[in-house]
Amino acid sequence: MTEMDERNNYVRGYCVNTSITIEAYAFNFSQVQEKYYKDEQAEISYCKVPKAGSSMWTQIFLTFQAYHRPAKNMTVQQNIIQRIFNKTRGRLHGSRPFYSKTPPSANDTNVNVITVRNPYSRLFSAYVDKILLLDKIHVSRRISQMYGKSPALCGFNVTFQEFLDYVYSRAANGSKINRHWSPIYLLCRPCDVTYDVVSKIETLSNDMNYILNLSQVSNAAKEILQATLRSHTNSYGILNAYILQWKKHREKCPYLKDYMIKIWQALQFQGEVSTDLPLPMNEFDTILKNDPDINDVTGVLHRYVTQHQQTSKRRKIQRRKALVDAYKNISNSTIAKIQELFKLDFLLFQYDFSPPS
Repeated sequence: MTEMDERNNYVRGYCVNTSITIEAYAFNFSQVQEKYYKDEQAEISYCKVPKAGSSMWTQIFLTFQAYHRPAKNMTVQQNIIQRIFNKTRGRLHGSRPFYSKTPPSANDTNVNVITVRNPYSRLFSAYVDKILLLDKIHVSRRISQMYGKSPALCGFNVTFQEFLDYVYSRAANGSKINRHWSPIYLLCRPCDVTYDVVSKIETLSNDMNYILNLSQVSNAAKEILQATLRSHTNSYGILNAYILQWKKHREKCPYLKDYMIKIWQALQFQGEVSTDLPLPMNEFDTILKNDPDINDVTGVLHRYVTQHQQTSKRRKIQRRKALVDAYKNISNSTIAKIQELFKLDFLLFQYDFSPPS
């Protein structure tokens, strides 16, 4: 039996044999918005889970869509694929290929896929990407107001502890839960939908080959996807999205220089640049004056990050240290609340309840 078979069987077995635990779960599906991609031609359905590879999955379904349409020649098709993988995050997720609000039914014949992630790392990733930076500034404002904090020079200085307490309190009082930090159990109904593939963000590169081989798309599509996924990193697009957030929320962060400090901290948390490498503010002296051009700033930042790119091993070590440090000072009561909220994610997908250490 393969590791994938073991995962799938474990989820199904747990759902059947521990219904009491599931029935006692205090949170419900009405608190979240479900999103699925269903490509009947490729015979693949996917439950979209933010902060668990959803950008990559959107790129894959857009590629399926492109290959379903006739193209003049291979070069034209390859150019289309490159444009898909170079899309900014906002434009990418606005595409919503084969979008559906409803989960696959028992009569669907597609291969149903879910990608999961350790709740602890997923929450920290959401905090860095959405709260430390300016993406969900309305949430940051709300959390700051809860704690009587004044706005900072750039956005709001919300701590990870405050964010986790906010996530739980909103869920516990029956409010809607933002998809980026909602339990996967609520987003994807793994005990109601029979998932043929339970992939994990921690093993996604290997899992992806398995999944693509199950899809009913041409060998050419599979080959170009596998090659692109191996070689492509849209770091420029990610950095550009970060800086566009500043442009959108400039009234809350008047000086881009202040926001660059936050971006640099996020990149260090993500392992993209070394914690020993200072932000090269002198590189931006000229272009940060007056009304900076977003593309110019992105270009300089991208060039510098690329020049100082870390090895995969070093990136992984640094990311792990950042995760461990983030949970080191979180109170035991908050950890217990997170364990309660994400209990079924821990149990169904076999993640350790203990916080990173």
